[in-house]
Amino acid sequence: MPPTIKILLPSLQNNLKEVMLKGFIKRDENTITVFITTFSNQNILEGCLNNPNIIYGCNIGNRSRNKLRRYQSNFTVNLDTDPITVTSLVIDCQIQNLKENCIVMLYEYQKMKKSETISSSDVCFSTLQNLIHKDSESTNDELLPEVQFQSSSFLGSCMFAQHVYNYFNLLKWLLHTVKKKEKITIKQRNLMLAIVGDIILGYLTVELLMFDKKYLGTLILGMLEKLVNLMYSLLKWLMGAPAGLKLNNAFNKMLGKFFLYHVELWWLFLDVSSDKLDIILSVCQYLGYLGFTFQAAIISDMICMATFHSYCIYIYAARLFNIQISGLIALLRLFVGRKYNPLRGGIDSCEYTNQQLFVGTVAFTILLLLLPTTLMYYIVFTANIIIVLAIFIIKNHICYTNNAILCTCTMDNKVS
Repeated sequence: MPPTIKILLPSLQNNLKEVMLKGFIKRDENTITVFITTFSNQNILEGCLNNPNIIYGCNIGNRSRNKLRRYQSNFTVNLDTDPITVTSLVIDCQIQNLKENCIVMLYEYQKMKKSETISSSDVCFSTLQNLIHKDSESTNDELLPEVQFQSSSFLGSCMFAQHVYNYFNLLKWLLHTVKKKEKITIKQRNLMLAIVGDIILGYLTVELLMFDKKYLGTLILGMLEKLVNLMYSLLKWLMGAPAGLKLNNAFNKMLGKFFLYHVELWWLFLDVSSDKLDIILSVCQYLGYLGFTFQAAIISDMICMATFHSYCIYIYAARLFNIQISGLIALLRLFVGRKYNPLRGGIDSCEYTNQQLFVGTVAFTILLLLLPTTLMYYIVFTANIIIVLAIFIIKNHICYTNNAILCTCTMDNKVS
């Protein structure tokens, strides 16, 4: 059974003597849809003859009619009839029977071009609208840039700086598109509404939370002190016999004291910074008036600052664990007469002396016996950092609420 052919053709004026048309072909299982999206009284033929998804056409009596036969897909229309009719159609070098299984639908080009959508679908008119918008944008001298949300390398560690950078790009894109199109479309209106809602929500949040800065400062310092005390208690627990495990006592005490020193150093830094807490809260208050997403970004950075000591301990434990595992793997090759060759990047055979075997065996034994202690610290602080990252991801999700709304608004499909 031959497929059904649908032709979406713009309504053209009958007084046009010569007109060239261009469109696209979409093939489904039992349907071939032809979308005619461009028409002009000038020659719009391109040099590519092997694109099966593009179709060209003209009206009867056009001087360029013979040139169309070079293309795999072409058609002709009769402008003298009312409504306009398609007189011939060739798709993939095959002449189609227009009397059977062929539907011609006319549409108003200017109305379709100016219409907007907010949801995408596979309906033929939605696809036609997208193709018309793409064709109209490609004919402009300067394409409208799409807003891009990205994190610059030098801003990767600061959520607030990333948000300010993306917010600036957002406003720049909004002003450029409004100025270029000289009108406010649905996606611009949705974006403006999202910004206004973000600012209102941020103002209400600041007014509710910043009613007493001294109380808020005392509350923040109390929470930080509890976090430091929890870390201190955790390290004391690890320095004993955690979960009934018998670890290497000397090595365990050394690691515990090393990490305790960093916790105490971090608490000293927080104690010194507490004198400037009122100034920090005042700055956060004024920045919070910019919007709720700015507040979420500030909170994310504050969480990073409050858990910085925990992240440092995790890095130390992970690095030490990695060094021990690498050393054990390297020493394992000693027992089978192999060694790593950094010049070739591979494993070579090697003969070891008795002294080398003795030193290697002692080193392997020491690393193996110290591994459970290092592994315990690595597991505990990895779980700790996973919890912190989970909270951080939740804050990031809140911070990028505006970005998610904009990405929904800047789809290729617009809604009328």
